[in-house]
Amino acid sequence: MVRNPICDEVVYRVDLDCRSAGCLYLISKDPRPMMPYLDEIKGMGYDMIFQVTITPYGKDLEPGVPDKGSVADAFREISEKIGKGRTMWRYDPVIIDERHNMRYHERKFRLLCSELSDHTERCVFSFLDMYPKFEELKSARPLSLSSPLQREDFMRMAGEISREYGIRASLCCSSRGYPEYGVDNRGCIDRETMISLGIPFEDVPSNIRDGCRCVRNIDIGAYDTCMHNCIYCYANRVTEDRRASKMYDSGSEMLYGSVRDTDTVTEISERRSRITDF
Repeated sequence: MVRNPICDEVVYRVDLDCRSAGCLYLISKDPRPMMPYLDEIKGMGYDMIFQVTITPYGKDLEPGVPDKGSVADAFREISEKIGKGRTMWRYDPVIIDERHNMRYHERKFRLLCSELSDHTERCVFSFLDMYPKFEELKSARPLSLSSPLQREDFMRMAGEISREYGIRASLCCSSRGYPEYGVDNRGCIDRETMISLGIPFEDVPSNIRDGCRCVRNIDIGAYDTCMHNCIYCYANRVTEDRRASKMYDSGSEMLYGSVRDTDTVTEISERRSRITDF
C-alpha cells in the first residue's frame, strides 16, 4: 500500500502479482540493500529493470549519498546478474554553476563512462528543476537553473562522449531533444525499452511532471523517508529527525505507518489493456 504524496488521505493498494505487474522498475541512488534479494525476486517470476543514479557531486550537494565507487561496484554487479540492457544509468540532475562548470562535467562524465560503459547501454539526463523548498536553502547553497545555451553545450559534450563509449544518451522531461548531438528526448520508463525487452505496457503518458514521456507506471515510494539529504531533492519536505522517525514496520502493508480510519483506500489491481502482449 502506498500513500498519495499530494492527497495524504488517499491510499493505493497495488496488486504486485506477476500477472498484474509487467515489470519491477527499481530506481535508486544506492541499490546495494537490494543486492541480496535479486535472485529471489527473479525466482518469483518478476521482470526487473534497474535505473541507478550516479552523479559527479560531492557532500556539499549530496551529503548522505554513499561513496560513488561503492555504488558503481553495485551497478556493475547488478548488470552482470540481469544484463546491461536492463541496467540504466541516470545522470540527474545536471547542475551547472561556477564549481560544476562544463570542464568539470566533461571530466567527470568521461570518467564515469569509462567505469560503466561495459555494463549499461543507456544514460538518462535531466536538468535541475526549481522547487519552492529551494528558497529556504539559498543562503546555505545557491541553486539556479541552467540557461538554454548551457544546456546545449552540455548536451553537445555528453552526446559526443556517450557515442565514444557506445552509450545511448537520452533526455528526460525536456521540452526538446538534441538529435543533432545524438540525444533522444524520451521517457526514462519508455516504450522503446519496453518493446526491446519484450515487456507489455500501456502506451498512456504517465504525466508525472511537465514534459514526462514515460509509459503508464505506478510509483511505489514515500516522500520524506530518504536520508541522503540531497539539497536539490523535491521529495524531502521535513527535517531529518522527523524523517528518521518514519521507520519501516514489517507488520504493515505500507513502507511506514499504517492506514488511518479517515483514509480512502483505492484498489489498483485490474490489468488494463496493453498496447501489446509479448
